Amino acid sequence: MPPSHAESLFLDWWLHEGLPPENEYQVIWYLTWSPCCKCAVQVVEFLKAHGNVHLNIFVARLYYTKKPETHRGLHSLWQAGAQIKIMSAQDFENFWENFVDHQGTQFQPWENLNANYKALDRMLEDIHRSTMDLLTKEMFDSQFNNRRRVGKPYYTRNAYLCYQLKGPQPVKRCFQYKKSYHVVIRFIDEITSMTLDPANNYDITCYLTWSPCPYCAQRLVKFINDCHYVSLRIFMSRLYNHWCKDHIQGLQHLHKSNIQVAVMTKEDFTDCWENFVDHQGEPFVEWKNLESYSRSIARRYRKIVERSPTPHQDVLNEDFRNLHL
Repeated sequence: MPPSHAESLFLDWWLHEGLPPENEYQVIWYLTWSPCCKCAVQVVEFLKAHGNVHLNIFVARLYYTKKPETHRGLHSLWQAGAQIKIMSAQDFENFWENFVDHQGTQFQPWENLNANYKALDRMLEDIHRSTMDLLTKEMFDSQFNNRRRVGKPYYTRNAYLCYQLKGPQPVKRCFQYKKSYHVVIRFIDEITSMTLDPANNYDITCYLTWSPCPYCAQRLVKFINDCHYVSLRIFMSRLYNHWCKDHIQGLQHLHKSNIQVAVMTKEDFTDCWENFVDHQGEPFVEWKNLESYSRSIARRYRKIVERSPTPHQDVLNEDFRNLHL
């Protein structure tokens, strides 16, 4: 049997001790490495079951920072309320005083301790920032709005995807389009890397600023066909290149699959705001004509998925007169 990680050993010790649940506990960990993904899951489950425990984690080094699952593990710990920090010179000294048989000698910092601390601290901050999963209020309004056109000052409405996975290990993330790496593909790659247990059922809700391109639509259908244990719902704010034949066929392909696809309504925008925006307690305030735009885009979507694969020219002409860019 493989040896347990230090985090697991601590959790086993805590459960064995049976400490009074009516008390509040401040727990400080000093770790040589940040928790791996599996340990993070165990710690998150422990914190959810023990609301009276407040955990502060000080780590000397970061574990496999290039692996997406490491980022997800750290992110889940942050979401569960754990505080994670890189050990500074002062933290190493505190550790020395409390956990080392130093026999009265003072802690002596090694070469480049402060430089290494700053580099690791920046790295941890980058991981935290990339997994914050909260859009700014301005970003939400500018990118998710379903207005017909962008007013002055003009800007580009990019592709954003926000998703929430419900299952044994809930996950909530946002993706922004990166060159040659569509948000839908990033989403599929991340879910695939989680190696979800087929014995469980998972519900995923996605909010998209733009409907998927033809290639992304094909990949989504393949993904959901391969993962029978995943239920996927997609809500989109706007239709992307909906007058193009291949995009029409892509949306029709999605419609015929086991994926629930719909145009975002006021209720969907509100849910997206509450779950993925750093709104600081402010309620969602709809922009002018939101519901009118939503109904118009929904009519266009229904017309696309109900028409024959080869659209008639008069329908195309109508679409060109009513582009939602």
